[in-house]
Amino acid sequence: MSDEEKVVSWLEENYKGLIVGVIIGLSILYGYKAYISNENTKQLNLSREYDLAINEYNSGKINEILNFSRNNISQNPENIYTSLASLYSAKEMYKQNNFEEAYVFLEHIIKYSSDKEIKSLAKYRKAKLLIEEERYEEAHLLIGEEPDNYQHIELKGDLYLIQNQYIKAINHYNDVLTYSITPNERKNIIAKINLIR
Repeated sequence: MSDEEKVVSWLEENYKGLIVGVIIGLSILYGYKAYISNENTKQLNLSREYDLAINEYNSGKINEILNFSRNNISQNPENIYTSLASLYSAKEMYKQNNFEEAYVFLEHIIKYSSDKEIKSLAKYRKAKLLIEEERYEEAHLLIGEEPDNYQHIELKGDLYLIQNQYIKAINHYNDVLTYSITPNERKNIIAKINLIR
């Protein structure tokens, strides 16, 4: 039997499997493309809704951003636009002295955001609220024992300063000075240290 006859024989025996394999492969490929297209459309729609809510917010109307946040916390909890809108919503709730609602928005970001910077900002703002309410131990727990963000380290120093733990406060302020910070930030940290001494 020649090589050509072997190939023809093999094709005759396996053509059904090949056809099924090609059909399954194409189905998977088109299914994946449809899924990606659907996700892109969903992200585009969220982006447009977010932009509209921000435009309303910038014109002084806060209901759109609050509604966007509340709706997407349940429907799209991990989406970046949900996190961004929740930062605005938390800020508005703070302005209205509705700390509990502000905490809801900030805690959502801390729990679900995959963006390290946004999560860090939410922790910072929540810690500031806790400090304002004199819930110092909760603020310490939120920031952690060894924060890696200079703003969190400074806030930890502020907490120690408030609690009259001056040596710990100075140590944290000195840690902040090891970071690349702006001249004004450096000046403020040095002023805090000098205030304690």
